[in-house]
Amino acid sequence: MRLSLSWVSHSLSGAVVVSIGALLALTIGVPLEEFTCSGRPVAAEIFEGITYGCKQLERSEEASGVVHWVRINLTAPGIMPYVTSKDPTAVSQGWQYRLRRVADVVASEHLAVGINGTLFSSQSRWWRRSGDLANAGISLVADHIVTHGWLDTYLLWFDDQLTLHLQPNHTTEAELAMAKWAIGGEDFWLQDGRVWPGDYRGHIPDGRTAVAVNLPRKLLFLAVGTHISPTLMFQTLADLGARDGMLLDGGDSSSMAIGVGASVVSPGIVYGRRPVANQFGVRAEPLKAVTR
Repeated sequence: MRLSLSWVSHSLSGAVVVSIGALLALTIGVPLEEFTCSGRPVAAEIFEGITYGCKQLERSEEASGVVHWVRINLTAPGIMPYVTSKDPTAVSQGWQYRLRRVADVVASEHLAVGINGTLFSSQSRWWRRSGDLANAGISLVADHIVTHGWLDTYLLWFDDQLTLHLQPNHTTEAELAMAKWAIGGEDFWLQDGRVWPGDYRGHIPDGRTAVAVNLPRKLLFLAVGTHISPTLMFQTLADLGARDGMLLDGGDSSSMAIGVGASVVSPGIVYGRRPVANQFGVRAEPLKAVTR
């Protein structure tokens, strides 16, 4: 279940949106510093091949708060994708996953960075709790094990050679069969560096989680926006060099965490605390010490 703030932006001034957003942040236990870039770099390499940045958003009807983003150079040594595997105890009870916080998965799986994954349903319909049983709504693949969901969506996937793929066509069974790691997403908002004009939904702000790529340069982008429209989210990613991209689950599911061993930024929660069914991220090597 999502906590949507989009109705507020259409009814009230930007100043009131911020105050209500702050009140909701306190209500759901999100520290207010997660909504600013104070003390965070505009852009800095935090692991080998991974750059993190924070962009403070100009307050408008389509945005407030920040975008946290990472750019991953897939040619860097040690970069390995990660997608949550099915939980055996959940499977034995007719489900697929147990809800977990992104920060907990980043810590236990020794990831450099992780974000929330696909849309999902869970036994806890409103107040989600860690450990609750859940099913994915969109297809994903973890080490060649396919979790089937809706196919009228899109698929970011890696083959056995860890070559990255993302195309503006709906997911096929052939892609799922070839994928070693994959995460399914919703609307394809960025294509060939241009943001899809879409419809009215493109201008509604909410919590957003996005993935994007620059296939010729072998770059993967992960981003979480605290309160932003899809149009502005993908324009931000295009300005960073992304060429194609899609949304993952959003609203109060949007989450990002940084792993132990990061340089410049502290490990732990970047944004978001709600448990989700599955996660997407990468492993990486710590930055090498500079010798003088």
